Amino acid sequence: YFGHMWELYAFWTILPLFIAHSGILKPLGLSNVPLATFLIMACGAVGCLLGGYWSKTYGSDRVAMGALFLSGLSCLIFALAWRYLPAWSLLIFLIVWSASVIADSPQFSALASVACPPEKLGAALSIQNSIGFAITIVSIASTTYAFDQVGLDSAWILLLGPVLGILGFYRTMSKTE
Repeated sequence: YFGHMWELYAFWTILPLFIAHSGILKPLGLSNVPLATFLIMACGAVGCLLGGYWSKTYGSDRVAMGALFLSGLSCLIFALAWRYLPAWSLLIFLIVWSASVIADSPQFSALASVACPPEKLGAALSIQNSIGFAITIVSIASTTYAFDQVGLDSAWILLLGPVLGILGFYRTMSKTE
């Protein structure tokens, strides 16, 4: 969950800068960065709906890890290839990234709800959310500062979230098996 939180809000914060400075709109004959940002972010709703649907078949743990992996992979590809890929493919990566970066959020909440004793659930979720949002302050500040220094290469900072989240998840799962 905390790896997800590191990436999610910083991605949403930096997305308009990624769109504007990558130049992806111009070759596509578009120019409205706020509208493009909104439409790309709105793809997250599709990710959440698909995640909820798939969680009924595959379980919240697999869906959460799949979404976290996919958002991390999208981040990695964007960070490695933003200089080289054509505009349309960068746009696709941003759409996939946007859909996957939020798709794990309800799954992590569901997993936390199942893991807690019912009488402590409210407190546990409040603490989890508080820590998660505190993490976003650091990730947003780090990513926006890095953007001012290195531009689109600031995407590398976002990759920390999925990497640490996946490592933490597997470490937790290996203890429960």
